[in-house]
Amino acid sequence: MSEFNFELFKKRLNIFLEKIEGFGGETDPLTIEKPATEEEIKAVEAKLGYTLPPHLREVLLENTAHLEFYWSIYTDEDEDEEDEGLLPDELAEISCAELLFGLDLLLGYEESRKSWAEDVYSDYRNAYDRVWHNKTAFHQVGNGDYIAIELEPENYGKVVYLSHDGSENHGLYIADNFKEFLMNYAAVGCTGGEDWQWEPFYTEGKGIDPACKNARNWYKILNIDPASLR
Repeated sequence: MSEFNFELFKKRLNIFLEKIEGFGGETDPLTIEKPATEEEIKAVEAKLGYTLPPHLREVLLENTAHLEFYWSIYTDEDEDEEDEGLLPDELAEISCAELLFGLDLLLGYEESRKSWAEDVYSDYRNAYDRVWHNKTAFHQVGNGDYIAIELEPENYGKVVYLSHDGSENHGLYIADNFKEFLMNYAAVGCTGGEDWQWEPFYTEGKGIDPACKNARNWYKILNIDPASLR
């Protein structure tokens, strides 16, 4: 079992909410509901037809059954000025952040993912199509993409990006497991979930990497002491 510190995870989320407000952006209240019961999880698993990946199951059972996190650098008043150079070029695509997952959302996410897999990407022999198959989608991206957990035996449990429109990041593994994803994603403020927003923090072989150069620059811009995230 990977190390997972839920209190530190929440601390990271709250630090970014505070700093984004200080940066002049907008935030939504952090929503963290109580954990699910074993019976509630089994009821969803019965409808899915399989047991949830262990790390996702443990977070839902031990930490929270539903979480909502969102911020935007730009307010309604300055949306038309997003290209005014608030961020350096390497981070210029960042505009907002979102993390939304929950036991109550899984069936809907999975219904949508399966629809994409059956109706649009049905050829399992095709490398691009195959990425849409045998996953547990846990986060729906605003542009129609998904962040999911791999169910194929070779890379079981890894967190993978599912693109519906030809992104080069389609099929990219961005964490070794769900808990690692939560910790690392929170450490960069959950930028995205569109891939072009978290891509500056991606390091090959590591996934979303809070220790990368762009992450260090991101902390300086928001006046975040990296030690406060540890």
